[in-house]
Amino acid sequence: MEAYQDFRLAYVPLASNFISGKTPYQNFSYAYPPLFLYLLAPFASNSLPSWTLALPFVVLDAASVVPVYLIARKLTGHREALIASITFAIAPINLWYNDFLWLNPPPMTFFILLATYAFLSERYTSSFAYLAVATLFKQIALSLFPVFFTTLLIKSVRKEVIRDSLLYGAICFLGSLPYIITIPRIYLSSLGLPGIAPEWPMSTYQFSSPTSLVIAFGANFYEPAKFLLGVALLISFEILCFRIYKGRSTSDISFLTSITYALLLFHALFPRGIYKYYCAAITPFSLIAVRNRKTALAFLGFNLLLLVIPRVFTPWLLLILLIPLCIWEVRCSRTLVMPIDHTQSLTATAKNGKVERTAPTHISPRYEDPTQLACAILNAGKHL
Repeated sequence: MEAYQDFRLAYVPLASNFISGKTPYQNFSYAYPPLFLYLLAPFASNSLPSWTLALPFVVLDAASVVPVYLIARKLTGHREALIASITFAIAPINLWYNDFLWLNPPPMTFFILLATYAFLSERYTSSFAYLAVATLFKQIALSLFPVFFTTLLIKSVRKEVIRDSLLYGAICFLGSLPYIITIPRIYLSSLGLPGIAPEWPMSTYQFSSPTSLVIAFGANFYEPAKFLLGVALLISFEILCFRIYKGRSTSDISFLTSITYALLLFHALFPRGIYKYYCAAITPFSLIAVRNRKTALAFLGFNLLLLVIPRVFTPWLLLILLIPLCIWEVRCSRTLVMPIDHTQSLTATAKNGKVERTAPTHISPRYEDPTQLACAILNAGKHL
């Protein structure tokens, strides 16, 4: 189950070094953007017990239930959204890594969820601002920028796309001060920016090292495969963005599916490799298929499977998950459903003491793209 001790061995010393006046990246090794360190600093006082540093993680993980519910509510009814949010609240991956071991995904995940909900609510400027904040907590959030950017490109005017993209870049730049100016190479290499030699290279692969797609074939493949995995990751994101743009689908479920694709592809193909606890950022978006007790149990079963499988197979499992996600999306897009329309909604009429339901006799023109039927599919079920 990989009981990482990062909180005790990494986060506590990092916060102590920072409040003592040392410069991150330069005076001590630090691999995240500054905002994560700023979040811990107020709780790093010697007068407070060390466990107080875990409060931001636990609070933000618990608070993530709210945007999970709100996002699910965009797709379906109150009951289904409540099932999704409760399932997320008891997800073993999140309980183990976020609430028991106090690891770092919650701040980034919370703001990614806020960015997603704001985007679905057509508050695009707020969405890109939240995504920038998420990136300043953990740079993995940058992997979602192409999805947000490409989707906005087909939903809004080019002027707004440029403005919101510049806002994202400006917030990331300002949040990186002063390090992006004073020690740019050390700062960017510490964050793992491709093309910049790392300050602390990994000489040998160890059990505590991140696991990539090739580790299942032996540790000797780790370093040589980094370039190939990087190319595969770049190509996969180009295909994903091309698919979004050419598909011209602006439905909420298409956007959420694209986010899930991006997270699975990034974590499966990330050249440096991942740790199991990274998956705590994927679980909220895996909930798009959870609508009843059966799918909730399947989701919880996947969580348990991910916890118990050998760590070398973690990226492979994420890659395999792309298959059911594709199948689920295709089934949604091909299901022909008559969406509920305000002008000809389902009505109940009383005849001989019985209530009969009358369905609409046309398909609304707003579902010209088959993938846009998905939201109607989910919503119509509670009316039939």
